[in-house]
Amino acid sequence: MKKFIFIFIFLICLISPSNCETLKGSTSYDAPFKGFFGTWHVTSKIESSNNYSIFNKMSVDIWNLSGYNDVLILENGLTGATSQIKVDNALSNLDGKKLKFTRIKEFKQGEFKYKHIEQPEFILDGDIFKGYDTFKIEKYDLGGNLISVDVVKYKVIGQKIAGE
Repeated sequence: MKKFIFIFIFLICLISPSNCETLKGSTSYDAPFKGFFGTWHVTSKIESSNNYSIFNKMSVDIWNLSGYNDVLILENGLTGATSQIKVDNALSNLDGKKLKFTRIKEFKQGEFKYKHIEQPEFILDGDIFKGYDTFKIEKYDLGGNLISVDVVKYKVIGQKIAGE
């Protein structure tokens, strides 16, 4: 029976060769900021804020950074959080030494709407990156009126622990 199936498939390919073509293709994996790819030990320390009581003074995290084209994939190994971020200057920063992006998240919670705006800017020097992460929380009522704005700026240092 197995011999019959093999012969049948062979004959179909012989009769209709267009159905039995070898597929050819290629992949492209290039991102201008791939020097940042890998696993990083990241320390963030508060530098300034207009509301010190709601922000962490200091945090230590493990980040895994990967991506494609102008999309950065950030995974936090300690919290399990993951985010895909379109990088602002990916195509104009071909040296791969500077990473800058804006992440905006809007959501409704109870009687309020919130807008979180994060703007990190990092410079890579070998296996270390340094920079700042500015985070703004805007709180609105459901009518769209701004109630409050809380801002924090962190000094961030990352040490590569794995990756190219």
